[in-house]
Amino acid sequence: MIIHIGLDDTDSKTGGCTTYTATEAVKQIIKDNLARFLDYPKLIRLNPNIPWKTRGNGAVALTLEAEKPEAVFQAVCRSVQATLSSHIDAAVILVSEEEVEHLKQFAEKAVHTIVSMSEARSLCKKVGAYVKLWGKGSGLKGALAAVGNRLDGDYTYELLAYRRPNYWGKPRGIDPKSVYTMDKQLGKAVFNNYDPETGRILITPHGPDPVFFGIRGEAPEALIEALSLLKLSEPIDRWVIFRTNQGTAQHLMNELNPKSLKAYDSGYIRGIVAGRAVIEMGGHLFITIEAQSIPIKCAVYEPTGPFRKIFQQLVEGDLIEVGGGVRRATAKHPKVLNVEYLKIIQLKKVLVPKKPLCDLCKKPMKSKGRGGYYECRKCGLKKRATEFIEVPRSLKEGVYLPPPRAHRHLTKPLQRWGLEKQGWDGKMISKWYWFSELVDL
Repeated sequence: MIIHIGLDDTDSKTGGCTTYTATEAVKQIIKDNLARFLDYPKLIRLNPNIPWKTRGNGAVALTLEAEKPEAVFQAVCRSVQATLSSHIDAAVILVSEEEVEHLKQFAEKAVHTIVSMSEARSLCKKVGAYVKLWGKGSGLKGALAAVGNRLDGDYTYELLAYRRPNYWGKPRGIDPKSVYTMDKQLGKAVFNNYDPETGRILITPHGPDPVFFGIRGEAPEALIEALSLLKLSEPIDRWVIFRTNQGTAQHLMNELNPKSLKAYDSGYIRGIVAGRAVIEMGGHLFITIEAQSIPIKCAVYEPTGPFRKIFQQLVEGDLIEVGGGVRRATAKHPKVLNVEYLKIIQLKKVLVPKKPLCDLCKKPMKSKGRGGYYECRKCGLKKRATEFIEVPRSLKEGVYLPPPRAHRHLTKPLQRWGLEKQGWDGKMISKWYWFSELVDL
């Protein structure tokens, strides 16, 4: 029978990694020939604005054909138990193919808003899920969402390589120049490998977790080629290709209601620029837009660098769309939409008065300031301008993003706008994983 297994929250802020745990489960299933994989392991990034998340807020789901579902479930649970970090609230669930459709709505919510444990527990009972929890079991929400998110629209892939345990916590041994070469050679087949402005490498994390690096791209074959181009000074313990919602902006497809903005929600709003942008202390930029006659304060933070300059060129009356997450209100500050992308829909024409000629002297008149009057230098005649000229604007309609170093896992890079996939064909390459322990098997 076809089954779906979800797992989440096997990591903590001090160590561990849910995807690493998932690779342990994959290894055990393959080694013991417990099931056949019908899809790549799915890495589902959930709402990135949840303040109590651990790092990337990702959960994993496995889609399998198995004769003994319970044996597969127990193998995954053993993998979780073997890789638990401290302060873990992990969860593993198993759901049959017939019941997965009931998880779809929950999965959609988990990407852009807050879902509750009571809702997750109720859903588990409804679908008759096998459930195993550790600690408070808050990973149940992510496990359900990962299974329910079928990635039947847009998706990408990530090849995640892991370190041998004796290297954990040490600087990662990868040649930056090889990353630049790989990125240049593969072009749009891969994305967000490094930040072009600073040269910072983006495929390697910086914490003590087991991940060595992760290459993101459009197809598994491209990721295999990318791997072959990297120059490494430490051995790889294993690597696995995941199918994922990373780089799809899936969390920003929800239209936010300006009349009822909820803290931590993600989505987009269309509105009219209500005034010029202002840069405040710390270099953070704020701009207000009006949507349904309601003012919405938007923030563009200093680490986004040149992205702020785009907002400084907006003028009152421009029609724009901004996507991001809602920062909760505090005693000193109202709710703010933290901007992740800008889409300029329509630019307002900027008109300035054309300097008139004096009716008597036929000479150009000089401005008398904000009152809009002009005065003749020779005879003193005053009049208002009656003709206006349009000032060219350097901005163009379209999508603008911060530099890659400021992207989240779910941020859709500019190169992917307009190239979104529409469903998966169900085909898998044979070499989608490698384990040093299984080399001879």
